[in-house]
Formats: sequence, C-alpha cells, structure tokens
Amino acid sequence: MNKKRLNKLLCVFVVVFVSFFFTSNLLLAQQVRPGEDIRDTAMQLQRLIQQKQSQGVDISVARELDRKSQEAMQQGRPDECLSLLNEAIALLREDEQKVPTGARRNLQYENSPFGMHTAAKRQFFTAQDVPPSRSEIDEGIKVVSQFEYSDAVNIGVKWDRPVFYSFYHPRATDFMDVVYGQIPEGMNILANIETPRLRGTFKLRISDQEYMDFVTDLVERYDGDGIDDMPGLKVPIKYWQVDNEPPFFQFGVVDRIYDKPLDIPDRVKILNNTRDDYARILELAAKAIKSASPDCKMLIGGIVEEEGDYLKVMLEEFYIPILKKLKAKNIDMGVLDFHYYGNSFGHYKKSGIKYRILREMLDRLGYEDTEIWITETGTFNNQPEIPGIQVPYQSEKNQAGDLVKRYVYPLALGVKKVFWALSMVEGEGPIDNNDQGDNLGFMYDGIGPNDLGYGTKKLAYYTYKKMTEVLEGSNWDNIETIRESGGIYIYKFLKDDKPVWVAWNDNEEPKRVTITLDNDTKNVKITEAVPRYKSGKEVKDYDAAFDIETKPAEEGRVDLILGDSPVYAESL
Repeated sequence: MNKKRLNKLLCVFVVVFVSFFFTSNLLLAQQVRPGEDIRDTAMQLQRLIQQKQSQGVDISVARELDRKSQEAMQQGRPDECLSLLNEAIALLREDEQKVPTGARRNLQYENSPFGMHTAAKRQFFTAQDVPPSRSEIDEGIKVVSQFEYSDAVNIGVKWDRPVFYSFYHPRATDFMDVVYGQIPEGMNILANIETPRLRGTFKLRISDQEYMDFVTDLVERYDGDGIDDMPGLKVPIKYWQVDNEPPFFQFGVVDRIYDKPLDIPDRVKILNNTRDDYARILELAAKAIKSASPDCKMLIGGIVEEEGDYLKVMLEEFYIPILKKLKAKNIDMGVLDFHYYGNSFGHYKKSGIKYRILREMLDRLGYEDTEIWITETGTFNNQPEIPGIQVPYQSEKNQAGDLVKRYVYPLALGVKKVFWALSMVEGEGPIDNNDQGDNLGFMYDGIGPNDLGYGTKKLAYYTYKKMTEVLEGSNWDNIETIRESGGIYIYKFLKDDKPVWVAWNDNEEPKRVTITLDNDTKNVKITEAVPRYKSGKEVKDYDAAFDIETKPAEEGRVDLILGDSPVYAESL
C-alpha cells in the first residue's frame, strides 16, 4: 500500500472516530443535560428562597411550586419539574426591578400586628446620659449607634416605632440614617415627623414651603424607590405619623404650672388655639408625602389616654373638625392611632371602649377604610411612684399576663396593630425617678427598687416571644370572639387553616371552661402563656419554661382550667 493511500485511510479513520466521539457525547449530553439543568435550577431556587426569606419576602407560593416540582420529578416528568422550578424563580424575582436599591418592604409581615415603641435595646443610661440635645448631633449619633435589635428579632417583633422622631435640622439626616439604618430586614417601620414649631404652639417656625420641602426630602430618602434613597437602606418606610399626641404636651405644661388637672373650659381653649394650626400642618404634610411616594400613608398624631367627658371634648373640639377639614380636601387618613396604659387589673378593656367610639366617629365622617392602631400601650411591674396617685404593686406575672390581653383583646375588636411601649429596656428620661415609664420594658435597666440588674429579662420578654410564635401568621381579619362574659374571655384564631384558641380568666378563683372544637380536631396542645416562674431571671431554658399538656378531644370538646395565666389551645 503506497504512502498516499495510507494517509487517506488514516484521515478517513480520524474523521469517523471524531464523528463517533462527538455523536456519542452529544447523545449522552442529551440524556444527562436535563438532569443537570434540574439540579442547577433547584440549587438556584434554594439560594433565592433563603435570600428572600431573610428579606422578609413571602416565599410560601415559591415553596409550594418547589414541592410540586419534586413530585413531578418523582413521577418521571422532568420537563414539568424544570418548568415549575423556573416559575418559582421568576415569581421571587418579580419585585427586583421595583426597588433598585435593594430595600424591600417586608410584605410577609406587613400585616403582622406585633409592634414595639421602640424595639431597640439601648445601653445603660444614667440620669446624666439621656440622649443629647439637637445641637450635639455627633454625640447623639454615638448614643443611637449603640442601639441594637437582636432581642426584638428573637421575640418576633415585626414593627418598630423608633423613639427618636425625624426633626428639622441641617444635619438631621446624619442622625436619622443611624436610627432607621439599624432596623433589620424582616421588620417594618412606623416613623414620626416632629413639627418645627414655635414653642408652646403648633405654628410653624419656618415657611409652608420649607416645611413641605423638609417632609418631601425626608420621605424620599427612606421610601426605597431607588431615587435619592439613603445609602444602604434596608427597610423602606411607608407609614409616617405627623407629631405625637397633639396638643397634649401643652396640657402637661399647664398642669405643672398650676399643679392641678385642667378643667373642661381650659382644655377647650387650648384645643381651639392649636386645632387650625395642626390641621394646616397635616394638609401640608399629606401633600408632601404623596408627592414623594404615592403609596405612603399618613397618620394623625396619637390620641392620648383620656376617657369620659375629656375624651368627648377632645374629639368634638379637636379631632372631628380636623378630620372634616381633611375629608373636604380629599386627604385620606390611612390610620388613626390611640394610646393607653394603666394597670394589669382590667385596664386592657379600656381599649375596647375607645375603639368603639373612634370606629363610629371614623365611619360617620366617611373614613370607613381608615385603620385603627394602638402605637403605645403597656403596663408595669414593681410599684411606680406617681405624685398624687396610689399605684398598685404588680408582679412580673401580672405584667406578662396583661401583655397577652393588651394584644388579643383589641385585635379581636378590629385594631390592626399594637405597639408595646416604652422600649425593650425599661426607662425613659429622667430614668431614675421610678415612674410608670421606668417599669414598662421587657428588661431591667439596673436602676430603682427591686431591680434585678441591667439586661435581666422579665417574664414579659418570654411571654411576648411565645405569643408571636403561636399567633404570627394568623388570619387577622378572621378572629372569632367565643366568649366575653363572667370574667372569661375566649377567642379563636385561624393559623394555616388550623384553629388556635386564646383564653383567660379575670376572676380571682380558677374557672373550668369548655371549648367546642372543630370536627376534625383529635388532640389539643394547651400552653400557658406565661412561664411558670416568679421572675424572668429564673428562666434558664426557654423551651422548658412553659407548662404544656396535650389533651384528647372528647365528643368534640375539651375542658380547660383557667388560672392566673392566659392559655393557648392549638388544634393538633
């Protein structure tokens, strides 16, 4: 065989071999590639699910698509499996173009009712270490930078109303960036705007246009739309409250001057003197907020803790005329807020009295869609000292049990959010006078009688955590009142389509009650809402701190013995 022919045969062999090699690998790739695609896509989806979950995004639909994809693969339908995975990925990425900065509204928990004013844990303050004046911005930043939210995350707080309000100052954003920037993803913010007003009035000390520019820039900086946002913004702010408790700061000033409560004519005079000025401020703020971010909502300043004739006068002389004026100008009020405190011996029911009055007022004025929130409530432990008032002693157990009632009772009425006040750690300036505000927090501040040491957690800390664990994710628009009579209160929640009952006994003696269960309920887990100890300092193991038992359903019912702690009854 000549050399030329041999080379030709070798070329043919190489071509055949190469063709065979690539054809075989192509066929192999066609067999293997779908599996690789599914594996890679599934891994991509899991990473995306973890990312979105950490941002507070609702991932339930994506998880269901993931489950269906696995089912399709097990049944030999790889194309359907891959399609479902891609659908889940596309769903989770839908909102990424809407918020270019990376800031995300906490859609999963925006409906959650569990708030605090404020949820931040602060460092130890003495009377001399209260937050500095506005002229000392850098010193203020040092104070605020030490606030942190790990305990709030741990116990399930989903809304924070920061204790520092946005104020008018050339360097205010330096300060507020720290306040708002610390709040973690997975939490929502209700922010307050403090009006730059002349002392003792609600008259602006700047021009209308300057005020509107101030509010517009403020809302734009923190709305998370990608335009002029705060660098590194994690949690966009969509709810802005204009001032707080107007004009009740003046009542307090006059009370201190005259050392006596104001009578009705005095109150009417103060209300009338400030009403039109505050209405004008609300009108300017509403326009500025909507121009910066149309989906933001404005709250009128919270209605202070008043009742009887005093509440009637405040509504008739102040709030109703303002709301009528705003309605005439087509200015919506997204939320109306009220505050109340008091003791743990039945004062929680004051929220029902005030809610019904305010709901009727709003509906009558054409504000049927306006929600009602409680952005300040709480009760104390120990025995605060309030001049002229005999305050009862309350144990940690009293405070913790009342906490559950102050959330569940108003939520069942129709209140949408409840914020415990004032801060994770007890104390407000001046914090060494042992008043009510110095005993409300979930952790001791190290000051005052019977204090167990800075940072020591109270029973209320663990009670709040258990409450959010059991109730978070419930259908908040479908809470059923089972009983409110004879000192017995029973409410039915639906969580993941399963019933959860919350019950308590306001009588001094234990009471036996019967709960009628859903037809498919076989067993019920009963958990006391407050740990079994006298103080939170005794809690060494959270999971073992609560009395829990499981009872079988008997003829569709279960009997409970209600003592001094509220209980949760969960269908199993």
